[in-house]
Amino acid sequence: MVLRLLRALRFPIGAAAAPAHRIALRSWAACGLRGGRTTMAVQECAKPEMESQRLGELAAAAAGEESGGSGGLSSETRQLQQHTDGWHREERKKKQRKKQKKELSSLDDSIRCLMMEMPFAKADIETEFGDNCTLKSHVKRKRTTVMENEGENLIKKKKKKQDRPNYFISLPITNPKIMRDIKALQDSIIKKDCRLSKAMIRYGSFHVTLLVIYLSSEEAIDKAIGAFLESKDLIEELLQEKPLDLSFQGIDHFRNQVLFVKLGESDHEATLIKIAEIVKKIFKEKGILTGDETTLKPHLTFMKLSKSPKLRKQGVKRIDPALYENFSSHYFGDELLNRLDLCSMIKKKQANGYYHCESSITVGKSHEADVVKEALHKELLALLSTLNQIKALLSSPEIRMKMYKELLVKGLTNSSTWEGHPGAASPVS
Repeated sequence: MVLRLLRALRFPIGAAAAPAHRIALRSWAACGLRGGRTTMAVQECAKPEMESQRLGELAAAAAGEESGGSGGLSSETRQLQQHTDGWHREERKKKQRKKQKKELSSLDDSIRCLMMEMPFAKADIETEFGDNCTLKSHVKRKRTTVMENEGENLIKKKKKKQDRPNYFISLPITNPKIMRDIKALQDSIIKKDCRLSKAMIRYGSFHVTLLVIYLSSEEAIDKAIGAFLESKDLIEELLQEKPLDLSFQGIDHFRNQVLFVKLGESDHEATLIKIAEIVKKIFKEKGILTGDETTLKPHLTFMKLSKSPKLRKQGVKRIDPALYENFSSHYFGDELLNRLDLCSMIKKKQANGYYHCESSITVGKSHEADVVKEALHKELLALLSTLNQIKALLSSPEIRMKMYKELLVKGLTNSSTWEGHPGAASPVS
């Protein structure tokens, strides 16, 4: 019976010897932190190790005796041994877990003791390092704010790209002299550099842009048309039936990328800017997106490199001022304001080259009407002059006598009709 018991204890005791030794060392190290209790901890931790070694030696001796007395183990003995081994393994694991917990708790106690000896053990961390904590939190908030701002900027950029202006308020150029002179200027530039022909504004499209807007749908277009028509009365009130004559002379550019004919600086230019502000204000009240808030500089564009991106690949990055130096101070003509148009930038242009027009308003005096009126007046003066000449001839006695003789010869009149008439002569006998 003793042999069986020793045989059952042989494996768990031998297997537990090495881990017990290591655990004893760790326990000794942990206990060493406590200072004066080091010797007692080593003695207590070494006792299990000595007992396990003695039991292991006894078990080994018993196993040797049994193996010498019998040839082998029976099946019942093997099953009992396996069952006992499994139970001991579970018990060993439980003991190891308990010891680990004790070791950790002892380490925690030692660390607390060491921390209590430090000069800042009783200090309030928030009080001592409040500024640093605040600074770190401020940095975190700042980083978060920067990230949020970057996200908002990306959204704004996407929205800005989506809400790119696609309609504009146009003052069309209708004076034939202005259009002819601009065409001559364009031809002169093309002769010097034929590549720039693709950068020219098409004949018939000449205009002055007063305002750019973004319209996202047909409903928005209808709203813009209504707002545009509402501006007519306010513009008429501003003009007070006075003609707005715009003079175009000289050439200027935007960063050598866009060429335009300059509008003469005068009170009329200021009035034109006020008209643009009136339309812009009404559009904003209706919730229609308008262009940027920069001050309007009215100009008549006739050339821009952005019309043909291929020019940059061909080496054309700027417009040489020498190409238009002969027209730098040229007088192109005057345009009388009489019409404003709401035009589309993307829809197909009209047959005459002008933009697709959604709506128009007539303001001021019509240039065409003035031309027609002047032509009629000249014709009327010519007719009145001719009529006065006819009256003078008929009042002459010689002319009247000739007329009488011609009528008498033809027998188309009665001689008695002419008797007593002061201009009539006596009949020929």
